Amino acid sequence: MIKRIKKYINKSDFIKNSLTLFTGTTVAQIIPVLISPFLTRLYTPGDFGVLALYMSFASVLAVFATGRYELAIMLPKKNEDAVNLFSLSFIISVLISLVILIVVILFNKQITELSGNVRISGLLYFLPLSVFSLGVYKALNYWFNRSNKFKNIAVSKVVATSSNSAISLTSGIIDKSGYGLVFGWIFGQLSSMLFLFRKMLIEFKGSFKDVKRIKILALSRRYKKFPLFDIWSELLNVLSVQLPIIIITQFFGENITGHFSFAYKILLLPFSLLAFSMGQAFFKKANDIKNEGKDIAIFTFGVFKKLVLISFIPLAVVGIFGDFIFPFVFGKEWIIAGKYSRIFSLWIFMIFLSSPLTTLFAVYERQRTNLIFNFVTFVSRISLLIIVSIKTENDYIAVFWYVLSGFILRFLYLLVIGKIAKINLYKIIFVILKYVFPTVIFLILLRIILTQI
Repeated sequence: MIKRIKKYINKSDFIKNSLTLFTGTTVAQIIPVLISPFLTRLYTPGDFGVLALYMSFASVLAVFATGRYELAIMLPKKNEDAVNLFSLSFIISVLISLVILIVVILFNKQITELSGNVRISGLLYFLPLSVFSLGVYKALNYWFNRSNKFKNIAVSKVVATSSNSAISLTSGIIDKSGYGLVFGWIFGQLSSMLFLFRKMLIEFKGSFKDVKRIKILALSRRYKKFPLFDIWSELLNVLSVQLPIIIITQFFGENITGHFSFAYKILLLPFSLLAFSMGQAFFKKANDIKNEGKDIAIFTFGVFKKLVLISFIPLAVVGIFGDFIFPFVFGKEWIIAGKYSRIFSLWIFMIFLSSPLTTLFAVYERQRTNLIFNFVTFVSRISLLIIVSIKTENDYIAVFWYVLSGFILRFLYLLVIGKIAKINLYKIIFVILKYVFPTVIFLILLRIILTQI
């Protein structure tokens, strides 16, 4: 039986690569999950709110860090072109980071006032380092993906989360300022980037002899759709997640921001790492299938079914029992986060189903379609959050409508991806209902029974 399983795994590059990344992802996600109950007792919801605010700034700015040319690293047939695209991504990351440093020095006070949190002021000076780390890491990640070095990517995730966790935990014990969470995150991103960069210099040092300025310029024009369309699409996508942190801080304060961001982080962390791992393997395989002129529908639908099977049970449990689970695991002061987690589970489920498949927009160079959809999503969701926050002055109602709109629009996004892959849309809906509906009904009945005892 074991031999048959190994034979099946080795026969499929996608499964083998996914499992390699999954192993590293599993270890990477276990570390922060295990220490979270300790961190929630060392840091306040306000401290988590500051971390969320800093990550929002870094994540938004990191969209520009490479001009999205890192995605193009996967596409050329020649490694000579790929290494020049990597060099282009690196150069842009350096330039963008320097611009951010100048802006922070000149406008620190104004940015701090705009954020609505004075504690962010000193941390802004670390943004150039964070943006540089995130940008170069993304370029390195796609380089190793292209080279089938999935083990290096998996290890880099473990390096990131273990470094982050160690700094956060140690700082929380010896320093009560509350900034340990931010410094842990900064160090985690930097260490994972340095790990992959060192590996590249060791394993692919000879590739850099092919780097030429004229080649970089030619490739920047060849793949100009990425900065012209994809960068704005990704910006809208990131803003739709990160801008609410700033809005919620403005309307409801850093404590509510802390609950909001913590619930989102705890649910998203394991699924985002896994989705990222599967997305990397999917990108590689999908690009190969397209270059071979084969039909991608069967492969894409198979991956989609795997995503449903992996995620629907744990997220359904959180959706029904989240308000009981969070106070029990993280402490009674996190009950608000527990209430948020119940509605977040819907949105996270749809994010997990669609995120690994979004690389099809790059594979088929459909960046314009992606940009239009993300623009509509961004404008509608942010407008809804601001209007509901002003009208109700109730954080739970505001978060509920923001998350529900995200679930609906992400589902439509999934259908768009299915159309690109030429999958029957009814098959997508049927698979979701087939597994999710009976499970949710059972868990709702179980909750009713337990609350009556």
